[in-house]
Amino acid sequence: MTTPRFDLLLCGGLVADGLGTALFRADVGVIGDKIAAIGDLVRSEALTTIDATGQVIAPGFIDIHTHSDVSVLFTPGMESSLAQGVTSEVVGNCGISLGLATNAPEFGLERRWLEGAGGTLTWETLAGFLARVEESGMAINIATLAGHGSLRKRVMGMAQRAPSDTELTVMQRELDLAMQAGAIGLSSGLEYVPGSYADVAELTALAKVAASYGGFYATHLRDEGDLLEESVAEAIAVAEGAGLPLQLSHHKAERKRNWGKILSTLAMVDAAQARGMDILLDQYPYTAYQTSLAVIALPTWANAGNPEDLAQNLTDPALHTRAREWMGELERSGGVSWDAIEIASCPHPALVGKSITENARAQNLDPRDFILNLLTEGSGWISAAHFAMSETDVERILSDPRVMIGSDSVAMNPAAPDAEAHRPHPRSYGTFARILEHYVREKNLLTLPEAIRRMTSLPAQRLGWTERGSLKVGSIADITVFSPDTIHENATFVTPHALATGVSTVIVSGQRTWQDGKPTGARGGKVLRHQ
Repeated sequence: MTTPRFDLLLCGGLVADGLGTALFRADVGVIGDKIAAIGDLVRSEALTTIDATGQVIAPGFIDIHTHSDVSVLFTPGMESSLAQGVTSEVVGNCGISLGLATNAPEFGLERRWLEGAGGTLTWETLAGFLARVEESGMAINIATLAGHGSLRKRVMGMAQRAPSDTELTVMQRELDLAMQAGAIGLSSGLEYVPGSYADVAELTALAKVAASYGGFYATHLRDEGDLLEESVAEAIAVAEGAGLPLQLSHHKAERKRNWGKILSTLAMVDAAQARGMDILLDQYPYTAYQTSLAVIALPTWANAGNPEDLAQNLTDPALHTRAREWMGELERSGGVSWDAIEIASCPHPALVGKSITENARAQNLDPRDFILNLLTEGSGWISAAHFAMSETDVERILSDPRVMIGSDSVAMNPAAPDAEAHRPHPRSYGTFARILEHYVREKNLLTLPEAIRRMTSLPAQRLGWTERGSLKVGSIADITVFSPDTIHENATFVTPHALATGVSTVIVSGQRTWQDGKPTGARGGKVLRHQ
């Protein structure tokens, strides 16, 4: 009898198949990039044996919602993701696709992201971007959505109007090319310009293109606060009209007066599913979100163009006064507390990590004037963290079996020379560890098998991946080994650049990319194109 010989053998662990079933004791054998056997393999030979005693052997985690297309070319190790056990990411969310950027003025912000890391925009199409990523190599897999906002900028610039018939046809053609290049669907970010200028008819016409390729529609809603329910209805109308699956991105209810609305929006999902719609959701497990300060603090009509455009617009005394009055009404109506907003990334380091109230007081300014003065500088993207969600809502959403995990982050390297110049949301480093530590181990909100299902087979279901997302013979060997007793989120809002701990081994396409708390340097990641 021949003794099986594996390239990798994981021994002594508890296997989580990713489907939500109970964990079971087994070994996992890998040959090449495939899982070759699961069972009692202790008498088998292997080139490399990894002792997983006391640990869970799970499918590699799939992050359904990221923006790592802005970092993958200069952070190929993707350490912040690897340390959490993530083996695949979906990029191009919220209507923003770096792969669809051009050298046109409208893409100035995207070019600055690249140039800030020493890179340049050398491609003209999504196909060219993906080829560049493959040539550079990366530690984990990526799949990309085609961003509606980026498509609109390619065709219409920042025009604040509906597209002409010709422009809409060109956008459809651009999306068709992106889908041919391997995009897995269409994303929108309707809270951001120029996506906010689109209506249901425009979005539906584009979503029909994605539908023709078997893609799905992922949307950052037009409003996640006062108009949350109306925005969910709009998303459902687009997907239903186009006949394709819907992904509600980072679902939440912002601002205290809107807490509890998620009971209504989840009921809306129930009703749409009863009509036969395919709707799933994702979430990050925090009570603060992080985005542009202008988006948080200014009305939609004041947010036009890039930061430089906004700065110029705010020099108009009439617009400045109108925006200031709107901000005052927002505060008086209970829509915002300036204490709950912290500067996260800004050209002035002394402001970072402090609330709007604190910064305004230091400058002897009304908080509204502090914000408007800062934005009028127009020196780049100013991001802020807004502590605006309810923990009760977070737990209610997480309890829904249709909700998967998406970090809404950018993969990072904490050792990068410029890392400390930015204060990212801790979700970049801690999302998946936080679920397993806080909501499984500490709060028992989810069972361990169910939490793993949300991170693996559920997103794989949305993506149409049959060879990833579960542990079975013949699957691609994307595997995460972690200790359920010690996995720990170390990142905080004060010290966000801290890798998660407790993940001992990460395997991507059969290659060990993370071992014993550090990257191996392997670049086993693939660009996963829509088939």
